[in-house]
Parts: sequence; structure tokens; C-alpha cells
Amino acid sequence: MSTAIQPTSAAGVERFEPPLPTGVTVLEAPVHSVTLLEDRAQVSRRGTVRVNAGQNRIIVHGVAPVLQDVSLRAEVLAGRSRVADVRIRRGLRIRTADKPEAARVLEEKLEALQRERQRVLEDQANDRARFERIQQLLHLGATELPVDAGWGMGMASQWNDSFDTLFRKARQLRESTLQATFTAERLAEEISAVTRQRQALDRVDHQLVSWLEADVLAEAAGEVELRIDYVVPNALWRPLHTARLVGRNRVQLTSSAAVWQDTGEDWKDVELRFSTARSSLGTEPPLLQQDLLTVKKKNEAVVVQARQVQVQKAGMGSAPASGGSRPAAPSSVDLPGVDDGGETRTLRAPGKSTVPSDGRPNVIPLFSSESDAEAALVTFPELEPKVFLRAVTRNTSPSPLLAGPVELLQDNGFVGWTQTLFVSPQEKFELSFGPDDSLRVQRDEKKSSKQHHVSKWNETTTHITVYLSNLSGEARKVLVTERLPVSEIEHVKVELDTEKTTGEPELDDNGFCKWKAEVPANGHLVIHLRFKVSMAPGVQSA
Repeated sequence: MSTAIQPTSAAGVERFEPPLPTGVTVLEAPVHSVTLLEDRAQVSRRGTVRVNAGQNRIIVHGVAPVLQDVSLRAEVLAGRSRVADVRIRRGLRIRTADKPEAARVLEEKLEALQRERQRVLEDQANDRARFERIQQLLHLGATELPVDAGWGMGMASQWNDSFDTLFRKARQLRESTLQATFTAERLAEEISAVTRQRQALDRVDHQLVSWLEADVLAEAAGEVELRIDYVVPNALWRPLHTARLVGRNRVQLTSSAAVWQDTGEDWKDVELRFSTARSSLGTEPPLLQQDLLTVKKKNEAVVVQARQVQVQKAGMGSAPASGGSRPAAPSSVDLPGVDDGGETRTLRAPGKSTVPSDGRPNVIPLFSSESDAEAALVTFPELEPKVFLRAVTRNTSPSPLLAGPVELLQDNGFVGWTQTLFVSPQEKFELSFGPDDSLRVQRDEKKSSKQHHVSKWNETTTHITVYLSNLSGEARKVLVTERLPVSEIEHVKVELDTEKTTGEPELDDNGFCKWKAEVPANGHLVIHLRFKVSMAPGVQSA
């Protein structure tokens, strides 16, 4: 080992602390493949080097300084040799740059700016002194004016001309002084910026570098192929999809992977794999704690509570069921983990890709598919007073669609963003392609309560009115969805008033009430929904 100081004639002086090893064999082992996980990446390097019989020390430059030491592995793929030990070394690359030309240019610019600012300040001081003298003349003139008028001396036109000239000159000097102040402040900012640039030229450049050292024992001289694997943080991926609605009966879907990495090493022309394995999760079972059971007297009063239940549909998203409204959208960006449906999956990117170490997102296409779709106009007035274009399609690709954001496209271009849950192969799912501007929705809800005189049951009647307006020149079919509360106990009953409810809506077990309405061209349609919620005597609402 010896100190490696490398002076350069035009670029300054460069050295390493600790110094780089000498008398070693350098192996060119670029990154061959990368397997990205949720919060890290497994990197594999490969390279071929010629070794001598006996022990050989081989180094590999340009590896990520954030490499996890315990994950470092090395093996011989081809050749009569074996790896005795492999380790990572880290050091500082210290470079003192020699930039006389750049420093001279900055110094000349700094001197010119200082001279210009000094001139502006001198002109400002002169203008301010002249302004003060004019102010004195105006004050003296205003003092002598009544005296001369009392003695019958002077003419009004002469006084007007004199005062107008003085006031005009004073305004000009005041504007000039103010403009000089702004110019001086701007020059001061430029001088400060140039000064920082000049000081930066004298600063020593420190850069953290790392390299791998491997001890290879060879039985005879020849070429050996090495494979080096390690794990690095500061790298992750998330699924990303793009859906294009072609006409009203086809959906083109492209699944991609958004990759971020800031490991300190660039991945150039590498094979990328994307895994949903969660190596960061612990495998230890939870600790058991005592659970004390006590006897409590049963409460005679029945207390009921309305709650919102998420109704899960396979591949079709989720919708709120009874009671309550949709939760508010989060105000901050949330980056959840990868939902793989409970089974670890690995996706391979076609071809080779390049991902620089800059922390910026890189979109890597994975696979594409095209399938038939059933498009329809739907509205959920309770959640949003708009009519949306919904397309129900099927995942015809051999790979599942992982949960993630979906970019929506139509024939006229970008529509917006939505999200999808995990969708298995050959499973149906739905996508919303935004609202229809030619349809308007308005919802009105009224409630009334009374107590039955005989049974003493408390009844709450809800009357919902949905108004649909069609501004286009053709009739439109819309699927309208409302909901009723669903009772889970016999003390609470929910009844649909079929006589005062429009048509014969489809009512499922989850309380969703649906109408297939047709709104005439340039017309409107009114839908009524009326139901009763009856509560037995003694039942209290939380």
C-alpha cells in the first residue's frame, strides 16, 4: 500500500484517503442485473479477469458507497479458482482544482460590479444633495411670498413659473434617487453571488468513493469469471399503469414500473427484475400477553350505531355501503407498499434498461394487453353530483395487475388519473374515464320523523330526489345508484316505499338501489327514492 497522489497540470491535485492499493489487478465488472424490492435493490455484477497461480488481489471500482457490508457475496462462475474473501473499502477523493482562468474572469467581473455600484452611490448622493437644496429654496420662497404680496411686489405668473420649475426638478431628483437605490441593491446581490463563486474555486472538493477487494486463489494461471452480489438501499419501485379507451368497446392497457434510485452507481444496460418480496419484514412471532376477562351486567337498553362498511368486489374496486359518506382525500402524497395479492411475484422488464443514480423517476414498461370493454354512463349522486364514463374490462395478460395509479387516455388525449386494486389474470375490473360535461346531476334529501301511536316504534322517513338534465342533442342512458341503510338486528327495520319510489329499481343485499334511466335529448328526468327506518321502543341511536 502506498499513498497515491496524482498531480495534474491543468486540473489541480488529486489524492485519496486512505490511499488506493497498488500492485493489484483491476476487474471490469459492470452491473449485469438488478432485482428491485419495495425499499432496496439486489445488484449483481459480472466480469472476467486473468489471474496468476496462487493468491490474487482483485479490486472493482465504482461500486455504491451505501452498499450493505453483510450482503456482499462473491463467487467464481468459470475457472479453476475460488474466492477466499471479499470486502468493501471506502475513502475520500480529495481534489484541489487549479482554475486560474476562471478565477481571473470572476475577479474582473467583481471589480467591474464594485466600480459600477460605487458610481451609482455617488450619483445618488449628488441627487440627494441637490434635492435638499431645492427643498430649502421652496421653503424660503414660501416664506417670502406673503411678505412680497403685502408690499405689492411680484406677479402671480412669475411665482407660478418659479414654483412649477422647482417642484418638477424636485420630483425628477426624487425619482432618480429611488431608482439609484434599486440599482444599488441589485448590484449588491450580484456582487454577493460572484463573491461566492470566487470563494468556491478555492474550496477543496471531497467525494466519497468505494471499491471492492477480493482475494482469489487460483490453481493455475488463466481467466476466471467472477460474480459479485450485494444489496443497496435508496432504491425502490412501484407499479404504474396506462389505460387507453378506444371508442367505447376496447381498452389498451400498459403496465410499467416506476423506478427511483440514488445509490451512487449508475445502472447502464442492465436486466431489471421487480419483486414484491418484503425482506424488511420481521419473522419473529409476536409476544403473548395476558388477557383478563371480566363479567359485566348486560345493558337492557339497545344502542344502535350507523357505520360505513366497505363492500369489496373482486377486481372491481370498493364502494361505501350503509351510513356515512366517502372519506376525505389525503392532503399529502402517500407511497404505500406493493400489493401482490398475498403471493410473492417477480416481474421481468423486456430487454435492457438504464437507470441513472439521480433520484428521479424512470418508467420501465413491463407488458401490454388489449381487451373488450363495456362502457356506460354511471352516477353516484350521494358521493359526487356528476355523471362518469365507466369502462368494465378484463385483464387478459398472463400477469396480474398490481395495485397502483392508472393514467387514463382517450382518443383526444390525457383524461386524468385513477387507481386500481390487485387484479388477477382473466379477472374483470372497472375504470372511470372522467365526467360527461353534457349531463347535469342535482340531489335533494329530506327527512321526517314520527312515532307510531300504537306500536310506539320511531319512524324516520327519507325522501331523496335526483334531477338529471341532458344538454346534448341525443338521448343518453345513465345508470343511477343510490343506497339504503342495511339493518343487522331485528330492532331496526328498513323498508322501501315502492309506491313513492320511481320505477322498479334493482336492490341488492348491500343496500345499493340502481335505476337504468334514459334522459331525453335536451330534456330532464326526475327519480324519487323513499324509504323508512323504524326503531323499536327503547332503542337508542349512538
